Amino acid sequence: MRFFTLSDKGKVRPNNEDFVEGLELSWSGPMGDMQTITALILADGMGGAAAGEFASLLAVRTVRSRLLNGILNRPPEELLNTDLKKFLSDSFEEANSAIYTKGRSDADLEGMGTTIVSTIVYKDQMTIGHVGDSRGYLYRNNNLTQITRDHSLVQELIEEGKITSQEAFTHPNRNIITRALGVDANVVPDSNRIPMLPNDIIMLCSDGLHGFADEGAIKKGFVDFFDGSKLNFQGLAERLIQVAYFGGGGDNISVALYHHQP
Repeated sequence: MRFFTLSDKGKVRPNNEDFVEGLELSWSGPMGDMQTITALILADGMGGAAAGEFASLLAVRTVRSRLLNGILNRPPEELLNTDLKKFLSDSFEEANSAIYTKGRSDADLEGMGTTIVSTIVYKDQMTIGHVGDSRGYLYRNNNLTQITRDHSLVQELIEEGKITSQEAFTHPNRNIITRALGVDANVVPDSNRIPMLPNDIIMLCSDGLHGFADEGAIKKGFVDFFDGSKLNFQGLAERLIQVAYFGGGGDNISVALYHHQP
């Protein structure tokens, strides 16, 4: 196993508006060499009634569909050797358009939106893109590093020097995001490409985890469930959700994990 996803509605919310999915495809090339691609997609929806659930599901399905169509309808290398940062940004823009159009045509879904974070791992490169405050982390050599920048009000306040990162954790406006899919006709995603090393671990999560769990407690989960070469995916995912519960569990909690074993 190289990846695992898990989601929980938390202690307070009546339903789960997160949607998270992982997929892996393997094929044999013309020279008999085996190739593998792994993708993780996580979205945290918002909106009344079931609108948030619809938005996050539509976002994940759009990215997954574009990825599968791009790989299965032509030689996989044609897509995977192109600019995957642009591919993720284009996928997010397509999802944004679909959510925005649906929200304006259906009164029950009006105003819905979703954050999203997604990563594609091919060979020893990881491409990550996001919109909103769903995050990506890299665990390498016993260090846990955030590799996305939140599109949020408190992140802007931190960068302006008005509050500290610790103050942001309890700030009354910590849930205000500055970018999301489906809210406006256009969206500006962020994307990045990072070289992967053997035994690197990627974690994607919604703010139901990082908004209620201390980063030290999150890192301890990695220490407890990863021995340097083998990761207990389910044990770590369940621990992370427990940690968010201990912090109040005030939102839906979703995690996606990938262990790089080239």
